[in-house]
This record gives sequence, C-alpha cells and structure tokens, in this order.
Amino acid sequence: RGMDKMIQSVNGDVTITNDVATILKQMQVSHPSARLLVDLSNAQDIEAGDGTTSVVVIAGSLLDAAAKLLDRGIHPPAISESFQLGAQ
Repeated sequence: RGMDKMIQSVNGDVTITNDVATILKQMQVSHPSARLLVDLSNAQDIEAGDGTTSVVVIAGSLLDAAAKLLDRGIHPPAISESFQLGAQ
C-alpha cells in the first residue's frame, strides 16, 4: 500500500516512485502482452493522469481470464467478442 519502489537504470540513474506509470515507462518490455499493459498504462496516464494501477490490474485479469479460456479450447475470436459484448 503506497510503498515506494527504487529502480536503477543501466547507466546508474536511480528513480524512487510508487507510480506504476513511471515504473512501466522505465521497463524495457518486448512481450506483446507486457507491451500492451505498458501502452495501456501510458494512455491512462495521458488521458486522466491517474488510475494507471487500476488499468494494469484490470487488463491483467482480462488476460488471465482469456488464457484460461484458451486452455479450455475456446476460439480467440469468441473470447474477444464476448469481452466486447460484456463491455457494452
């Protein structure tokens, strides 16, 4: 709860923050799902200036749910369409 994190970059710069957007901006991610979370957090930060943690947690939960459905053999478009229907 509100705990600060210390991040040290490759060149030795140190950042202390509890802001998820700041932490994610400093991470170098290449995995598509991880990149999605970073981009979502950045978009939320730009639009509202707050709520980045919530966006990442919700998106992560949706990705987890989608993975479980995929494991059960449900076709990806069916999952996507269901998520879109649920968002209406």
